[in-house]
Amino acid sequence: MTGTARPLPTAHEVVALRACQEALANTRKHEGDAVPVTVLLEYAPDALTLSVRDGGRGFDLRSPHEGYGLAGLRARAEEAGGRAAVHSAPGSGTTVTVHLPTKPPTSRSPR
Repeated sequence: MTGTARPLPTAHEVVALRACQEALANTRKHEGDAVPVTVLLEYAPDALTLSVRDGGRGFDLRSPHEGYGLAGLRARAEEAGGRAAVHSAPGSGTTVTVHLPTKPPTSRSPR
């Protein structure tokens, strides 16, 4: 994790959780349990970025895919005002990144 963790709007927390679950489920389904995975949360003043990177075989993004998983992940991110991206290539593993804009944290006023 980088940045200072803070509460986020519930919709953003749900999108981040579901995106992480989807990325991890895809890794397990397509690569198995033994593939290394890195999950990173980056808190910026105006955004949260989740990255899930696996060290698996990767795949060709241009080839047809079954299921709704990655399309659903993108749709959920867009509904929350964000975006999702998948980067992969044969032999290079896969990275799923979800970027969600947030309001900067408010500072407490002095008493």
